Amino acid sequence: MPPYQQYRPMQPPRKTGIGAGGITAIVAAVIVIPALLFIAVTAGLMTVAKNHISQGANEPTNSYGNASPSDPNQADPEPTSTVYRMDERPGYESMVTYVTDKLDHYKDEILNNTTMFMSEYRIPDTQNGTDYMTGYMAALLGTVNEAKAAADETSEDPDALDAKIDSYRTTVDTLEARFKKGQALGVSMTVTGNDGKKYTVDGSRSITLRPTWDELEQRVAKASNSLGSGNAASAQKLVELADMKLSWDIDEGFRQCPAFAGTDDGDNKALTKSETFGFYCPATPNVIYGNRSMPDWNMTYAPAAGVRHELSHHAIHMRCGTIEPEAIMQNGVNRTEGVTNSYAVKYMGANRALIQQSIDYAASTGHKQYRMDAFTDRAAERIHSGQCNAG
Repeated sequence: MPPYQQYRPMQPPRKTGIGAGGITAIVAAVIVIPALLFIAVTAGLMTVAKNHISQGANEPTNSYGNASPSDPNQADPEPTSTVYRMDERPGYESMVTYVTDKLDHYKDEILNNTTMFMSEYRIPDTQNGTDYMTGYMAALLGTVNEAKAAADETSEDPDALDAKIDSYRTTVDTLEARFKKGQALGVSMTVTGNDGKKYTVDGSRSITLRPTWDELEQRVAKASNSLGSGNAASAQKLVELADMKLSWDIDEGFRQCPAFAGTDDGDNKALTKSETFGFYCPATPNVIYGNRSMPDWNMTYAPAAGVRHELSHHAIHMRCGTIEPEAIMQNGVNRTEGVTNSYAVKYMGANRALIQQSIDYAASTGHKQYRMDAFTDRAAERIHSGQCNAG
C-alpha cells in the first residue's frame, strides 16, 4: 500500500463575519451603545437621590449684603450635608474600565471567529445555544451601559455609592461564571439593536454545554478504526466523535484558508491540491475537509492516520488558540506538521506505522515538514499540557 499525503499549509485565518443574526445585532449594538432595559443580577443596588445642595445659600444677610451676626437667642441652623457624586468616587473609573474590558474581550472573540468561540466555551451549535450566547452579550452590555449612566448619581452616603460601584463588578463576574457553566444568567431584558429590532432575552434559560475537548479527544483516541461500512465512513464517524463535521468540498476549505507556500525552501515544500488528503482551516474550526480524488479514503489510512492528523490540528487549535503556537518553532523553523503528527500518534490514537509511511513518501517528493523526532514529540507533550509558548 503506497503512503499518503495529509495536510496542506495555509495562510493564517482571515477574520470571519457573524453567522447568527442575533449575535450580529448584539455585537453591533455594543458599538452603537443602544438603550437597554436592564435588571441587575446582584440584588440591592441602591437608588440614590440626585439633589445637589449649595452650602451657604440660605445664610441671612444684612441690608448691605453682608452676613448678619448670629442672634444669640436664635437656634443654630441645621448643619449642611456633604453630597458625593458617583464618578468622583475613587473606584468608579477603574470599575468602568473593568466591566468595559470584560465586554470588549468577549465581543472581540466573537467577531474574530464565532464558531471557535462556541467551541471554546462549549456552546452547542443550536438555536438555543445561539440565543444563550446572545443573551450573555446583551447582559454584559446592559451592565456597562448602566454603570456609565450612573456617573452623575449623588448621595450623602459615600458607602452606598461605593457599594453600587462594587456591584457592577460583581454583576459581570457573576454573569461570566454562570455563562461558563451554561447556567441561567439570571437577567431579563429587552435590547434594541442598531437595526431597530427588539430582542427579548430570557434569563431563566440554561443550556447543556458540549463535552470538554479532553473528553472529545479521549473518545477519538479510544475509538476503533472500523466504525462504519468502509474506511471513509469510519473516518467520518471519527470526526463526529470529536463533535465536528466532515466536508467533501475541499475547494471550500481552500477558499476559507487560501494555501500559501510557507518557507517552501525545498525542505518544506507546499502540497498541491492533488496531493492533499485532508485539510483543516482555523477559520472553520468545526470542519475537516476531505479530498475525494485521493485514494486514501478507500484505505485504512483514512481512519487510522489521516483523519486523526487533521483532528490533531484542531486539538492544538483548541489548546493554544492557534495551530502554530510558539512551541512548534525549532531554531526559527516552523515544525507545525511534524508536531501535529506527533500529537496524533501520542494523543489521538493514530497508527504510527501509517503516519511514518506517509512521512517517508512525502519527504521523497520534497515535502519534509511532516517528519517526527524528539523535538516534535516534546512539543506535542507540552501543547497537550497547555504549554503553548516556546520551551
